[in-house]
Amino acid sequence: MIDTIYIDMDGVIADFSKRYKEKFHVTPEETRNNKEFNSYFDKFISDGEFSTLDLMPDATELLNFVSELDTPKEILSSTARPQNHGMIAPQKQMWLNKHNIHYKANFVPGKSLKYKYATSNSIIIDDTQSVIDDWNKAGGIGILHTDAISTIAILKMYL
Repeated sequence: MIDTIYIDMDGVIADFSKRYKEKFHVTPEETRNNKEFNSYFDKFISDGEFSTLDLMPDATELLNFVSELDTPKEILSSTARPQNHGMIAPQKQMWLNKHNIHYKANFVPGKSLKYKYATSNSIIIDDTQSVIDDWNKAGGIGILHTDAISTIAILKMYL
């Protein structure tokens, strides 16, 4: 019996990459490869961009599906690094409020800490393989999100 479904934000319901590319005319991956990510990311944070993200193209489909479930849902999202937590968490909460997503929000200061929420009766929906691997090792059920249709099909197998 699943007792909690945790939903990641960036890459699952919030379109971080789209806004980043609009703002800097380069993808996050390109700046990581050039070792320029941190300076761009710091500007992204200081400009309050996490509160301005668009919904992912199929986020509404996923959110509508999970909203119909009796299973409790919570947000589990990273604020990247401890030093960014105080600035990013409020921006992400503003984004959730703006989009009328009123699930309990859990913000952790690094994606590597998400596994601490894992239980044998919990599911995480996340787009990062390392998060899924850590979650599964901790005894939870991880669903690697690529699109709403696939994620919904996998969720149905567990519910």
